Amino acid sequence: MLGPGFVQAAVAIAILLSVFVRSTRTGASWRAVDDGVATADHLRDLTGILTRAQLQETFGPPTTEGVYPVTRAEVRRERGGVGVLMGDRWLDGACAIVALVTLLPIWPIWGGRSVLELALTLAAGYQGAGWAATVLLVGKR
Repeated sequence: MLGPGFVQAAVAIAILLSVFVRSTRTGASWRAVDDGVATADHLRDLTGILTRAQLQETFGPPTTEGVYPVTRAEVRRERGGVGVLMGDRWLDGACAIVALVTLLPIWPIWGGRSVLELALTLAAGYQGAGWAATVLLVGKR
């Protein structure tokens, strides 16, 4: 039978994998914005704005190549809740820290098991909500 330590370790590893994948995708979208080649897909990933009409209303029309001439500050200003769920550097980093602390072999000594389990549950919930938002985005494309 599997003990609670195994389940926590499995959840922690799943969180770390999720953070890696989501950070890679979000990082690529931010690089596209910084390089001046942000397309509708990049802006959807970062802002959570799902329709081209809303993107055009928010950022103006794209160029003939489909590139939106936006800055990082403009994208940050227009980020909504779905955009944060799809990937936020600070929240993903916090999730990774919680997962790494869970994997440390000394955390049971600290006597903070209930606090750590709550933090692990919140981190897993945030990652799960992020994946749900991503599925929503893919379904709208």
